[in-house]
Amino acid sequence: MASILVVDDQKAQRRNLAFYLKSQGHEVDSAESGGEALSKIEGGYFDIVVTDYEMENMNGHELMLTARRIQPSLEFIVMTAHGSINLAVDLVRDGAADFVSTPSEYSTILAGIEKVLRRRQLKAVTEPGHDLRMVCQTQKMKEISDLADKAAASDVTMLIEGEVGSGKELFARIVHQNSNRYRARFMVLECGSSSESELEKTFFGSSDPGNAGLLAECNGGTILVRDIDCIGPKMQIRLLRFLREGIYAQADSAASRKSNVRIIASATRGLKSLVASGAFREDLYYLLNVMPVYMPPLRTRTDDIMPLIKHFLARNNARSGKTIKAIAPEVLTWMTSYDWPGNVRELENIIARACVLAHGETLDESLIFTLPQDRPIEDEQTGSLNITLKDNQRTLILKALKHNSGNFSRTATQLGISRTTLWRRLKKFKIEGLPVDQT
Repeated sequence: MASILVVDDQKAQRRNLAFYLKSQGHEVDSAESGGEALSKIEGGYFDIVVTDYEMENMNGHELMLTARRIQPSLEFIVMTAHGSINLAVDLVRDGAADFVSTPSEYSTILAGIEKVLRRRQLKAVTEPGHDLRMVCQTQKMKEISDLADKAAASDVTMLIEGEVGSGKELFARIVHQNSNRYRARFMVLECGSSSESELEKTFFGSSDPGNAGLLAECNGGTILVRDIDCIGPKMQIRLLRFLREGIYAQADSAASRKSNVRIIASATRGLKSLVASGAFREDLYYLLNVMPVYMPPLRTRTDDIMPLIKHFLARNNARSGKTIKAIAPEVLTWMTSYDWPGNVRELENIIARACVLAHGETLDESLIFTLPQDRPIEDEQTGSLNITLKDNQRTLILKALKHNSGNFSRTATQLGISRTTLWRRLKKFKIEGLPVDQT
């Protein structure tokens, strides 16, 4: 089923075609002129416009060029009784999906519509992220997954808060994919790395060639405003107006425009505390926080680690053609005790790197704890990760020894390693002077 706009200045032809397409199961609206069609496109979402070419004031070609500036993903099928090869070439060159000479059977127009829908379906299947889902086992994450399904049934604004890498964008994408906006685009406004003037131009657009702005390019779809806690006062005011009224102006224009976009915002810092400190507008906070979601950090839901590992292993096996089936017991012990400051994203990256380096069917500690030294050792980012992983393994051994009152055998069993491996670790991490019971 598609959402279709029929445009024709001949009333009988317009009504008959609209009736036929409705009878085939499609959602259909109609307009008697190019101007009325543009007004409807600005205020809603359509998959396809079926338009007559010969119309007063604005012909079908002109309508297509103007409408696709409002909604770039819009597909056009153009009908004309005075067609020519040159006209057909011009229309296809400028983006028309099909060209139909009239009079013709309505089934010919329907075939063009079905061709457009098949092409879109194939594109969706080949694009990454077409099968988005929450991989989880804990009750808390199952509730959040259910919330994504419920949120998809409405158009309310959402605020997703949580640490870096906890899955905020994944949640937003799932909401979009399961909503009635799935045919339109999902776009991301990155607020953490741009100046306020750059954000305004990116989001609202400007008169610069090729910069219609996300609100125009994503009309009918969903925009994730990532790191909304980073935007300044001016951007807050402009976003507030758009959320209230559905209208906006480009960065260097006073002319009002419309966009039917769903806004989902994400933040790593709590917006409520920013409101209390005066750094974020209270009225904007309440407009965004219609449906609040908090993504818990991975360290608070360790039961999700194993399902995530299996998911990432399967994904990397499919990409690389490898057959990695397991992770060594001592690595699993470490993973369930590690704090995961980078959350799910850090786990995904560690598994991906280990899979690239692996030659067998098991990921052992040499693959998990060894980082390629592509950069100097003093590099802050690389050095920080090495220290974090190494220190955590040393801390884990010390905790296990203390828990087992220094008993060497029980400690090795708890860690899932042999006594010999434990002894080598003690020497490696210079763990000395402990009251170790060798029995």
